[in-house]
Amino acid sequence: MTRPDRRRLGVAGCLALAAASVSLLTSCATPSTAAEPSAPPPTPSTPAEVAASIVTIEMPDLAPYPEPDPPLSEAESEARRVADADAQWQGVLATYPDAVRPADPFAGYLTEEERKPLLRSCVEAAGITIDEGHSLDPDAPPSIGWSTNTEAEMVAAYACQMMHPTKITQPSANDAQLGWIYDYMVAFYAPCYEANGIAVPPPPGRDVWVETYPGYVWFPSYFDDPRFRDMTFELETAIRTACPDPDTYLQAHPEIR
Repeated sequence: MTRPDRRRLGVAGCLALAAASVSLLTSCATPSTAAEPSAPPPTPSTPAEVAASIVTIEMPDLAPYPEPDPPLSEAESEARRVADADAQWQGVLATYPDAVRPADPFAGYLTEEERKPLLRSCVEAAGITIDEGHSLDPDAPPSIGWSTNTEAEMVAAYACQMMHPTKITQPSANDAQLGWIYDYMVAFYAPCYEANGIAVPPPPGRDVWVETYPGYVWFPSYFDDPRFRDMTFELETAIRTACPDPDTYLQAHPEIR
């Protein structure tokens, strides 16, 4: 090949390279048509905003609620009353280990509505200040509460509580019923909370939960979520309607019993 030929090849090669470079630069300079990422929606912060953001999930198919054990006999009801009184007294001893238990103050069963005024009178007569409790539901009647400061006050409050209890006639949930409650919480209750961003610790095994209930209780709760610290009736209604607890669900669906 002669020298002029080599020059022609060199010029052609440079023109090709230049053309490629121009093409590359042109493509790089073309404005992008990709959409800019949108800003994430604001996180609900007020109770009203949180209530409006609450969602529910589909209810899975659950087996019918198992049959309960027969109603308690008179002797069994009495045994439950005594056991409850023993448990209440253990609460007194947890604060005052040397407290002396009074004689059994039981004076007969009353309904919850009947016992409230007598309980109030008894507590006030012992010199204990009543703390009026108010439900988030504005239509609910006030509850009766108190705080004690001395051993004598705590013993007196115990006696007042045990004087007119409500009669326990229904047995505690049996193992089959506890198993259904566990299944409900694992299949719906916990996932419903998680769908609303509420952290739920992992459950124990089904057999472990049933065998140790109520000693080892795994029960999903929203109380540790900071969004629910300023609870309002609207917010409580929203979360409890979207994710009803087992008792609420059973009361609303008697057909599965």
